[in-house]
Amino acid sequence: MSGQAGARLVILLERAVTVAEAQSALRYASTAAAMDVVVEVHAVGASVALLHRDAAADADWRSALAQAVELGVALYACPQALAARGMRAEDLMRDVAGIRGAASLLAAGLAPGGRFMVF
Repeated sequence: MSGQAGARLVILLERAVTVAEAQSALRYASTAAAMDVVVEVHAVGASVALLHRDAAADADWRSALAQAVELGVALYACPQALAARGMRAEDLMRDVAGIRGAASLLAAGLAPGGRFMVF
């Protein structure tokens, strides 16, 4: 099964602040990526802690992240969320594609073919 040309899914991790809560988001992200949909996962608020390198200690989370990234999912952290938690770019897992704010998130999701999911 292949995705629609130009389809983009932006997944916002906002309320999911534990690994168990975020697993569902990564399942959707990986499934969409396997369908040739461009997928971005943006961690905002307290969810940004899920991208901290220490979160990789959870084997199930590390596996889910690795699968998502292997399928082409791009992971992003919110700069304001990082600052609010005293985190820096160096604190993030190496699989995080970058740091993007609200404007980048909105531009991706509001572009033609874009859709949002919030977890």
